[in-house]
Amino acid sequence: MKKTLIQLSVKVTEEKEKQLKKYANKYHNGNVAMTIREFIDKGLSINSYKEDISLLREAINEELENTMNPYMNRLIAISSKGAIMSASSHFTLAEVLASLVEPRYRQTLEKTLTESKKKGYVYITGKDYKVE
Repeated sequence: MKKTLIQLSVKVTEEKEKQLKKYANKYHNGNVAMTIREFIDKGLSINSYKEDISLLREAINEELENTMNPYMNRLIAISSKGAIMSASSHFTLAEVLASLVEPRYRQTLEKTLTESKKKGYVYITGKDYKVE
């Protein structure tokens, strides 16, 4: 069923008229009215999408969160366990070495352990992974 069209008058600059005619010649066999209707339809559909975009964004974020949270929580738990084990190893090593090292050399031991921590930090945070 053919829709009834209502006539509207629109004023545009000469430059816009030239652009409309050029577009109409290229895509609508020179029919400027059809070109203007196309642009009106596109503009209206874009505006309706803008209104729905926040709703879509919320739905996407919720879906991503529901999908990714279990994996992220698992990675966080694994990372935490690794950090705990690393720290435990470090402090165990320090205690064992402190019990084996004579008191006069313990200050040097503490300095060595501090330097080792710094090197470990550089190793983990650096892209080069070269520790000097």
